[in-house]
Amino acid sequence: MTLFARLYIMKNDFKGRIFDTWKDQNRYSIELCAGSAWHRFWTDNTDISNLLRRGQLVALSTTEQNEIVSLEILAVPERTEWDLSTDSGRWQKTLGGPSLRERLQQRQCIISAIREDLYGQDFLEVETPLLVKSTCPDLHIDSIQAGEGYLVTSTEYQIKRMIVGGFERVFTLTKNFRANDRGRYHSCEFTMLEWARAYETLHEIEEDAIRFIRKAFRKLYPEQDKLNFETHEIDFMSQPWERLTVREAFERYLGLSDLQDFSLEALCLSAKKAEVVLPQHFQQDKYLVMSYLFDLLQHHLGTHTPTFLQEWPAYLTTSAPICKNDPTVAERSELYVAGIEIADGFPFLRDAKKQRALFAEALQLRQEKGKLRVEIDEPFLEALGQGLPPGAGMALGVDRLVMVLTGASRLQDVQAFDWDEL
Repeated sequence: MTLFARLYIMKNDFKGRIFDTWKDQNRYSIELCAGSAWHRFWTDNTDISNLLRRGQLVALSTTEQNEIVSLEILAVPERTEWDLSTDSGRWQKTLGGPSLRERLQQRQCIISAIREDLYGQDFLEVETPLLVKSTCPDLHIDSIQAGEGYLVTSTEYQIKRMIVGGFERVFTLTKNFRANDRGRYHSCEFTMLEWARAYETLHEIEEDAIRFIRKAFRKLYPEQDKLNFETHEIDFMSQPWERLTVREAFERYLGLSDLQDFSLEALCLSAKKAEVVLPQHFQQDKYLVMSYLFDLLQHHLGTHTPTFLQEWPAYLTTSAPICKNDPTVAERSELYVAGIEIADGFPFLRDAKKQRALFAEALQLRQEKGKLRVEIDEPFLEALGQGLPPGAGMALGVDRLVMVLTGASRLQDVQAFDWDEL
């Protein structure tokens, strides 16, 4: 259907969906989403106004004064009431902030900046399998079984196998999957960036993260150094990023001091001295105590500048080597921004026998906790036995980084499709 109104010099042609219509005195106005932009137009032509409906897909022409002079209806929704939660409106709707469409465009800018930086550092991007025969046995990671194997939880083992094979700088940017992972900062399917350098230190990996996150920030915000996220003003550009050990963070923010180790006894005693009340049913399990304490700690981290939290309790990972000067902690670094964990990295654990022993301990712990037994990665262990060079790597949650940099309140606000929308 096409309707021609009075003749004017036309300014532009637009195609898009009518998001809203209203009457102001004798004028009828519409709000149109065309491409990535929003437009407002008006008409006092009753014939045109009678055709305007929310949800319609239209093509129109306007004058320089934004008056509609012609209107073609391209599609009429079958529903009487237009539902913004459906595909016709899901990506365009706004809730007091940018639409998901705008955030997806920002997401593309962030990923582009990261890729450009890593390419400039001579990293090789590789595509690794999404379906694998074996998986990570860590207690806090639940794999999704698929066919005769698992959906990949991380590309760490594949990257390290490539480094054994002679590649020195490798990264993947792909989907990962973890069961029962739902929440504001979690999704069963998510996008992970993982990268590693042979013959370099964890510090160099941290510097990679600082560099490409700053480039992504600058691409979104060319004129500013700080970003307001919820109640925090975070300086990404003008200040050095903070580095704290777990012990330092526990003492600074929770008052836990004299932690010579992270045994259950030491944790409970230190918490009692600091008047941190631990739930009674947690006090028989160091993993539950650590989880509870980190829940108390986490929202303090990265609230002024991004923060690397270093030197973690050794028993919390099966992949990080033990610190040479302190056998109670592992060389591990997690990046936090606004209290949200963004990345996790460590130097390579290169001892195949030690790695196998850690996997066995993790499998035993899974059994004790009643968790599903998983198959460990034998080709990875074999590759370690052939000789993994010194080096380090890190995994970064792309969705979480995009969420923080775009001011989104939850992970689902930066993903084109949430699980509940499939």
